[in-house]
Amino acid sequence: MLRGIVGLAATVATFGLLVPGADARVSRAEGVLPPGQSGYVSLTGLLSGSGSPHLYDQQPLFVNFQRKPFMLDQPGGTTEQPKQGVTIVRDAYGVPSITGDSDLNAWWGAGYAVAQDRLFQLEAFRHATKGRLAELTGKDALEDDLISRRDYYTADERAQMLARMPAESRARLEAYRDGVNRWIRHVNLDLLDPVGVLDLPAEYVATLTPVEPWTLDDSVAIGIFLGRTIPSGDGSELRNLRVAQKSGRAALEALVPLRLRGQLSTIPKSEGRFPQGPELTPAQERAALDRSLELASKLPAASRAAVAGAAAKNDLAAGRIGRVGGSSMFTVRKPGGGALLFNGPQLGFSAPELFVELEVHAPGIDVRGVTAPGLPIIGTGHNENVAWGITSGLSDEDDLYAEKLVPGQPEKYWYKGQIRQMDCRDETFRYKEGVSALLDGRVPELGSTTQRICRTVHGPVQEREGNVAYARRYAIWKRETETLPAMEQVNRAKDIQDVDRASRQLTWNENLMAADSKGNIGYWHPGLFQQRPADYDQRLPLPGTGEAEWPGLIDRASLPRVINPAQGWLANWNNVPSQGWTTGDSTADERLGGQFHRVGWLMWLVRSLAKAPTWEGAERTIRQEGSVAQQRPLAGRRLRLAAAGASGKAARVLAVLRAWNGDYTRTDAAGTVDPGVATWDAFKQQADRIATAPLGPVEGFAAKPSSTHQFDATDRQAYALRTLDADGYRRAAAAAFDALKARFGSDDPARWREPRRDIAVPAQGAAQAPRQPFFDRGTWEQLIELEP
Repeated sequence: MLRGIVGLAATVATFGLLVPGADARVSRAEGVLPPGQSGYVSLTGLLSGSGSPHLYDQQPLFVNFQRKPFMLDQPGGTTEQPKQGVTIVRDAYGVPSITGDSDLNAWWGAGYAVAQDRLFQLEAFRHATKGRLAELTGKDALEDDLISRRDYYTADERAQMLARMPAESRARLEAYRDGVNRWIRHVNLDLLDPVGVLDLPAEYVATLTPVEPWTLDDSVAIGIFLGRTIPSGDGSELRNLRVAQKSGRAALEALVPLRLRGQLSTIPKSEGRFPQGPELTPAQERAALDRSLELASKLPAASRAAVAGAAAKNDLAAGRIGRVGGSSMFTVRKPGGGALLFNGPQLGFSAPELFVELEVHAPGIDVRGVTAPGLPIIGTGHNENVAWGITSGLSDEDDLYAEKLVPGQPEKYWYKGQIRQMDCRDETFRYKEGVSALLDGRVPELGSTTQRICRTVHGPVQEREGNVAYARRYAIWKRETETLPAMEQVNRAKDIQDVDRASRQLTWNENLMAADSKGNIGYWHPGLFQQRPADYDQRLPLPGTGEAEWPGLIDRASLPRVINPAQGWLANWNNVPSQGWTTGDSTADERLGGQFHRVGWLMWLVRSLAKAPTWEGAERTIRQEGSVAQQRPLAGRRLRLAAAGASGKAARVLAVLRAWNGDYTRTDAAGTVDPGVATWDAFKQQADRIATAPLGPVEGFAAKPSSTHQFDATDRQAYALRTLDADGYRRAAAAAFDALKARFGSDDPARWREPRRDIAVPAQGAAQAPRQPFFDRGTWEQLIELEP
């Protein structure tokens, strides 16, 4: 059991005595990938979004909280041998199981099978990760393309990163590439065959795009995006700067506190304290904020446009690669040995999903799970002995530097007393509409635009305000691809010790949770993190003139990790990993909720499950997690105290809330939900208004929850829930009554019923998935039981 940084070396030295090796098996596994495994839409099905029978066949399972078999070696429906030494068997849901007589042949088969299922998605991914998405989807994607080329790498830089990868990893990428290209060759040859042309995804015709060979650079570009963007995104320094400049220190500290009383961490307090580098005393933190506020007073006013531009990178459309994700997971030890593990990555519903499912067999590896198309790796899943899951780490692993420009020379800046020249280049971005414009009676729009892209010693220049250029420095810069060989080790892990060793090599900030068949469970918060300059505050831009440089990176051996905690369970829903870990610049605004973070609801459920851990109990936990407004049960005590002294309108609203258990899925005969649903939303909005009004302008914070977490509290709403007293709750309830009366035209709470909410499933191509009822759940879900 790991208990913090002190004594870590001694603990690791005796680790083998504490954790028995795993020699048993995964005994039960189920998973679901809505809407389905395939993304193939045929030419004849272009207008209806049809093609493969596996486009939408898992959506009914998902809606009903059901899953399909996820064990190794599922019974096959079809079998093919596209190459000597490679056999592909597909199960009833079209999921491929690839068996190779060598490791490279197995990953060749994986590339071939994924191309069969997701060829146009591969096309979209390689365009998006290289800043060419507008060539597929039109000029609306130009902003995404700018971010891709500005904040990531040139082709030469990607080639250098590829050259540094271990030879075994490069060989797998090459084998995967060759498998993809075998299917591409088939599709291109079939263009000459009126019958075979049915294997060509319809989107190639609709977007007037040729089917070009897959390259190693395509896979590397995708791996880089996954390694950096989805786990953590960028920071919120410019929003925080605007708050500090407009409303002052008190507003900044209220809405963006570094530490929160009652902060919910995945690693229990009893298992150790893991700060992000050397911890400052409260006096040192105050002095650092003083210095940063002094700098803020000298910086140009942060404009709304700059704040919005900085936020755009984390606000990609659902299903786009690079979109920052949520995700939940938990694991529980079973009495007598064995464990349960659940993982539900929340990456935004789309058709097809960001993930694709597959199973791989080769000498030394038998693994099943999901991954992003384009990479020879399993991101989350299980082998015979170990199950693992991932969630976005969302920790602060980058900083924004305010570069002081030389007057009249926008590409020169001051650094350590000298004038430096930015590294700048012109990039041409092309855009093109497809034939869909013709169907609308328009001429397809096409053209190009040129943008100037610059870097400083700190990194890419993302915004400019007056005489300042803001450049972002990333701890993971040019090291994203190091995560691939580390995840290969996880895929082959035989026990929790193997996962622990692999976690120290990961460079991305994806939380990792695992269980083995002897009942060992563990959690890791890996990645590359900067040692922050002690003289400046984490929440605001740093001076780029040289006095706030990073001393280095944090030793990965000291990062948050725990194995077999005394409580017997672990849960994460993108909350802080451990006590001592700050919220940084609030890369993840939900962490500002403290005890009202959504993970509090999940922890309550898992704590109960751990008393009698069964498969059926885990299923109930998953259902309750995904169908209840998370903060409603967490606010129960405060609502009760407020109701005790309430009267009139406030009493009626509080009575509705207390009678409602937070479930937003149950409907009456008319398809409407409990009045508590609308009442809770109105109450949170009014609580937000009352609590934040004294702080002054607080622009840039979320006005409503994200589409992925529709019933979660925003950062401002969570601030209100944790800071308002009983009288504040009553005032919010009374104001909510008036708002509800106006909305529904009635002062009878029984009439405050709204239709069951659903969520549109956007398409990455020509797929047209049916709408589905909303759940706050993973876009992939796996539940796995391991037994001794």
